[in-house]
Amino acid sequence: MPNFRILIADDHEIVRKGLRSMLEAHAGWEVCGEAVDGTETVLKATQLQPDLVLIDFRMHQSDGLTAATQLNRIMPSVPIVMYTLYKTDELEAAAKLVGVRCVVAKEDGVQPLLSAIETELAKSRSRPDPGISMR
Repeated sequence: MPNFRILIADDHEIVRKGLRSMLEAHAGWEVCGEAVDGTETVLKATQLQPDLVLIDFRMHQSDGLTAATQLNRIMPSVPIVMYTLYKTDELEAAAKLVGVRCVVAKEDGVQPLLSAIETELAKSRSRPDPGISMR
Protein backbone atom coordinates (compact mmCIF):
# COMPACT_ATOMS: atom_id res chain seq x y z
CA MET A 1 0.00 0.00 0.00
CA PRO A 2 1.50 3.38 -0.97
CA ASN A 3 2.13 5.96 1.70
CA PHE A 4 0.34 9.24 1.20
CA ARG A 5 2.17 12.26 2.57
CA ILE A 6 0.02 14.91 4.26
CA LEU A 7 1.01 18.43 5.30
CA ILE A 8 -0.94 19.86 8.27
CA ALA A 9 -1.42 23.62 8.63
CA ASP A 10 -3.00 25.01 11.81
CA ASP A 11 -1.86 27.77 14.14
CA HIS A 12 -2.69 25.80 17.29
CA GLU A 13 -0.01 23.30 18.28
CA ILE A 14 -2.41 21.04 20.16
CA VAL A 15 -4.62 20.75 17.07
CA ARG A 16 -1.63 19.96 14.83
CA LYS A 17 -0.37 17.30 17.26
CA GLY A 18 -3.83 15.75 17.57
CA LEU A 19 -4.29 15.68 13.80
CA ARG A 20 -0.81 14.17 13.36
CA SER A 21 -1.60 11.35 15.80
CA MET A 22 -4.95 10.64 14.20
CA LEU A 23 -3.67 10.72 10.61
CA GLU A 24 -0.58 8.63 11.29
CA ALA A 25 -2.77 5.97 12.92
CA HIS A 26 -4.37 5.50 9.48
CA ALA A 27 -2.59 2.82 7.44
CA GLY A 28 -0.83 4.30 4.44
CA TRP A 29 -0.82 7.90 5.63
CA GLU A 30 2.12 9.85 7.02
CA VAL A 31 2.41 13.47 8.08
CA CYS A 32 5.37 14.92 6.19
CA GLY A 33 5.28 18.31 7.93
CA GLU A 34 3.42 20.93 9.91
CA ALA A 35 2.92 24.65 9.33
CA VAL A 36 1.60 27.41 11.59
CA ASP A 37 0.29 29.88 8.98
CA GLY A 38 -0.42 30.24 5.30
CA THR A 39 3.02 31.54 4.36
CA GLU A 40 4.78 28.62 6.03
CA THR A 41 2.27 26.23 4.44
CA VAL A 42 3.19 27.34 0.92
CA LEU A 43 6.91 27.17 1.71
CA LYS A 44 6.71 23.69 3.26
CA ALA A 45 4.41 22.35 0.55
CA THR A 46 6.90 23.47 -2.09
CA GLN A 47 9.77 21.82 -0.20
CA LEU A 48 8.03 18.64 0.94
CA GLN A 49 5.75 17.92 -2.06
CA PRO A 50 2.86 16.40 -0.04
CA ASP A 51 0.09 14.35 -1.61
CA LEU A 52 -2.53 16.41 0.27
CA VAL A 53 -2.61 19.62 2.31
CA LEU A 54 -4.90 19.81 5.34
CA ILE A 55 -5.31 23.48 6.19
CA ASP A 56 -7.16 25.60 8.72
CA PHE A 57 -9.03 28.67 7.49
CA ARG A 58 -8.18 31.19 10.20
CA MET A 59 -4.50 31.34 11.15
CA HIS A 60 -2.19 34.09 12.35
CA GLN A 61 -0.21 36.05 9.75
CA SER A 62 -1.63 34.50 6.58
CA ASP A 63 -4.92 32.58 6.34
CA GLY A 64 -5.88 29.34 4.65
CA LEU A 65 -7.64 30.95 1.67
CA THR A 66 -4.57 32.99 0.80
CA ALA A 67 -2.37 29.92 1.07
CA ALA A 68 -4.81 27.79 -0.95
CA THR A 69 -4.78 30.38 -3.73
CA GLN A 70 -0.98 30.20 -3.93
CA LEU A 71 -0.86 26.42 -3.58
CA ASN A 72 -3.43 25.90 -6.33
CA ARG A 73 -1.36 28.12 -8.63
CA ILE A 74 1.95 26.28 -8.02
CA MET A 75 0.70 22.74 -7.22
CA PRO A 76 -2.73 22.40 -8.87
CA SER A 77 -2.81 18.60 -8.67
CA VAL A 78 -2.34 18.52 -4.87
CA PRO A 79 -5.72 18.36 -3.13
CA ILE A 80 -6.40 20.86 -0.36
CA VAL A 81 -8.86 20.01 2.43
CA MET A 82 -9.88 22.85 4.73
CA TYR A 83 -10.70 21.96 8.35
CA THR A 84 -12.25 24.90 10.18
CA LEU A 85 -14.40 26.17 13.02
CA TYR A 86 -15.83 28.80 10.67
CA LYS A 87 -17.57 26.74 7.98
CA THR A 88 -20.29 28.70 6.24
CA ASP A 89 -21.77 28.50 2.77
CA GLU A 90 -19.90 31.70 1.89
CA LEU A 91 -16.55 30.34 3.08
CA GLU A 92 -17.14 27.06 1.27
CA ALA A 93 -17.89 28.91 -1.98
CA ALA A 94 -14.82 31.15 -1.60
CA ALA A 95 -12.63 28.16 -0.77
CA LYS A 96 -13.77 26.21 -3.82
CA LEU A 97 -13.01 29.22 -6.03
CA VAL A 98 -9.36 29.20 -4.91
CA GLY A 99 -8.86 25.45 -5.29
CA VAL A 100 -9.90 23.91 -1.97
CA ARG A 101 -11.51 20.59 -2.81
CA CYS A 102 -13.45 20.09 0.43
CA VAL A 103 -14.32 22.12 3.54
CA VAL A 104 -14.96 20.20 6.76
CA ALA A 105 -16.28 21.74 9.98
CA LYS A 106 -14.22 20.93 13.07
CA GLU A 107 -17.45 20.64 15.05
CA ASP A 108 -18.51 17.70 12.87
CA GLY A 109 -15.79 15.56 14.41
CA VAL A 110 -13.19 13.17 13.09
CA GLN A 111 -15.09 10.87 10.73
CA PRO A 112 -16.11 13.53 8.17
CA LEU A 113 -12.50 14.72 8.06
CA LEU A 114 -11.11 11.21 7.55
CA SER A 115 -13.72 10.56 4.85
CA ALA A 116 -12.84 13.80 3.05
CA ILE A 117 -9.13 12.96 3.10
CA GLU A 118 -9.76 9.39 1.88
CA THR A 119 -11.96 10.69 -0.94
CA GLU A 120 -9.49 13.33 -2.10
CA LEU A 121 -6.52 10.96 -1.97
CA ALA A 122 -8.47 8.37 -3.97
CA LYS A 123 -9.41 11.00 -6.57
CA SER A 124 -5.83 12.25 -6.82
CA ARG A 125 -4.56 8.68 -7.31
CA SER A 126 -6.95 8.21 -10.24
CA ARG A 127 -6.03 11.50 -11.96
CA PRO A 128 -3.38 11.30 -14.67
CA ASP A 129 -0.14 13.13 -13.91
CA PRO A 130 -0.23 16.41 -15.88
CA GLY A 131 3.39 15.79 -16.88
CA ILE A 132 2.57 12.43 -18.51
CA SER A 133 1.45 12.32 -22.12
CA MET A 134 -1.61 10.12 -22.64
CA ARG A 135 -1.14 8.90 -26.27
